[in-house]
Amino acid sequence: MYGRYTQDLGTFAKDEAARLRLQEGDTPRPRRPSELLEYTQGRCAPCRVCALQCQRFLISKVGEDWVFLILLGLVMALVSWAMDFAIATCLQAQKWMYGGLDTNVLLQYMAWVTYPTVLITFSAGFTQILAPQAVGSGIPEMKTILRGVVLKEYLTLKTFVAKVIGLTCALGSGMPLGKEGPFVHIASMCAALLSRFLSLFGGFYENEARNIEMLAAACAVGVGCCFAAPIGGVLFSIEVTSTFFAVRNYWRGFFAATFSAFIFRVLAVWNKDEETITALFKTRFRLDFPFDLQELPAFAVIGIASGFGGALFVYLNRKIVQFMRRQKTINRFLMKKRLLFPALVTLIISTLTFPPGFGQFMAGQLTQKDTLVTLFDNQTWAKQGISDEFEYLGILEAWRHPRSNVFVTLVVFILMKFWMSALATTIPVPCGAFMPVFVIGAAFGRLVGESMAAWFPDGIHTDSNIYRIVPGGYAVVGAAALSGAVTHTVSTAVIVFELTGQISHILPVMIAVILANAVAQSLQPSLYDSIIRIKKLPYLPELGWGHHEKYSVRVEDIMVRDIRYVTLNCKYRDLQQVLHSTKMKNLPLVESAESMILLGSIERTQVGALLSSQLSPQRRLLALRQKVLSEDGHRLSDSSIRFQVRGAEGPQGDPWQPPPQSASVYYHHDKLVQALKTEPGQRKKREEN
Repeated sequence: MYGRYTQDLGTFAKDEAARLRLQEGDTPRPRRPSELLEYTQGRCAPCRVCALQCQRFLISKVGEDWVFLILLGLVMALVSWAMDFAIATCLQAQKWMYGGLDTNVLLQYMAWVTYPTVLITFSAGFTQILAPQAVGSGIPEMKTILRGVVLKEYLTLKTFVAKVIGLTCALGSGMPLGKEGPFVHIASMCAALLSRFLSLFGGFYENEARNIEMLAAACAVGVGCCFAAPIGGVLFSIEVTSTFFAVRNYWRGFFAATFSAFIFRVLAVWNKDEETITALFKTRFRLDFPFDLQELPAFAVIGIASGFGGALFVYLNRKIVQFMRRQKTINRFLMKKRLLFPALVTLIISTLTFPPGFGQFMAGQLTQKDTLVTLFDNQTWAKQGISDEFEYLGILEAWRHPRSNVFVTLVVFILMKFWMSALATTIPVPCGAFMPVFVIGAAFGRLVGESMAAWFPDGIHTDSNIYRIVPGGYAVVGAAALSGAVTHTVSTAVIVFELTGQISHILPVMIAVILANAVAQSLQPSLYDSIIRIKKLPYLPELGWGHHEKYSVRVEDIMVRDIRYVTLNCKYRDLQQVLHSTKMKNLPLVESAESMILLGSIERTQVGALLSSQLSPQRRLLALRQKVLSEDGHRLSDSSIRFQVRGAEGPQGDPWQPPPQSASVYYHHDKLVQALKTEPGQRKKREEN
């Protein structure tokens, strides 16, 4: 009914290749490879041949995808664990300096402010000197690269080193910066460098399509080894970096991300940070009755409010950057003093978070990891927080203030961290915005949860059972909702489940994330698309809500029709006319003026460089010398050589004086031979005259 092929495609290709070989007279002959002939003689000849064949087999297996993905996951897990260890050491050093000077508040302030300022300044200076491409998140650039655009110096070893060292110093300073976005860039650079290294074993790693597939898998590895969340990492990388996703890359992303997350957590157990492989921020919420249906409106409110908050965060971040660029005086000053802006921002934020100062109202002494641990806590603060019955133990002590309750502390924390994070992410250092937004969302969810616990101190009654409200569950919902609103992703829900190790709040989390995305996408682009617009990267973003009529716009409605082009058989004069008649940076290359088949494009600077190198005076003299010598003494008395030279005006009597532009000059063959036989020094002197 539907028809069928009469022969398998693979069999047909083999038969066709054999037929072509027979037509060319190249009949295949079974013979031993030439490189094995030297091993065929001697007592150990079979062993040598077997060893060489095993070597070839192993080298061929190095080119397998799973070997590449294992290496990628292993390297990224080691890099992630080493960076976390270095960051924890830096933060511990800051606490040690602050705690050792408790007798003098002024010295405490100096240590608290100077330490992060030095680290941020070093990170900014090191990155600017070594590789300015390492600044920022890296996800906007990866979105552009995966679209097929070539960005120079973004996937090199130099950028890798600058990104790793700069990010370690930036996060070690304690500033509200993230690790997730830069790690996507780091994993992509690691994949590109591994491809170049493994290309020594086989040329298939030089295939551009294969490298793009490996970069897509590397983006999943970056998130997977950062949060120990392989499933959420794969889904997040697909949502953030890919316009369309090839299903054949699905297993690559899962395999590499799972292996990387496994090694990352095994290293934590090996370093005795954990007793076994567990979630990064493990929670212990109630499983038999995690939430009541009457709490779903509160979760929906968290989602809607997070949508507005995410759009506001993106808007504020973009306005800060645009303000710095539009103020020409400030921009010119900061361009001369590149390290002043990051140092000033760090000084302001560190001053506001100083624990004996304003930081006591916003838990300023806690790191981001400690903050998340406390916000996901199972205990309810609100009921006991107003009175003094609740005992704040350990790091929970940071949320307690003798002259205010937990609501004031959470509100101040949210408001201050909101604008601080939006400002800190504009610093020219390797940094991301996912983790700060994640913490702010957790604080907002905790605020709503504590409010619900205060309104319903004995819990919500369901039949005869009483279940108390768990504010930690609200913090999980808020973290997923706000981070999803800023990044326009739904996979943050899966990342939250893997981070906490519990899936009990799956329904509230999904409701809040979807509502937050619906609100945020209708108001602002995602943070990564906003950065793409600010940097003016060659990327076409998705159309937002309210722009559906633009889907009917055709390319011919906006394209430039009268455009100059270069053909394959164009002459030197045609190239000069094209270069003089247009100011376009790229020139299209077509097959011919009749067919107008587009073959590609070439940069204007490259055309100029090729013309200068191919048509230089030295090159023309060399060509004429070879032509004269090839004639081997045959004189053509009546013939002459005609060529065209561009240069300054001068008398045409001297054969070595440049003629006027576009002038046709005739030289007699005898005079040319005599001129070419002239000594180089004399000829150079005559040229100068």
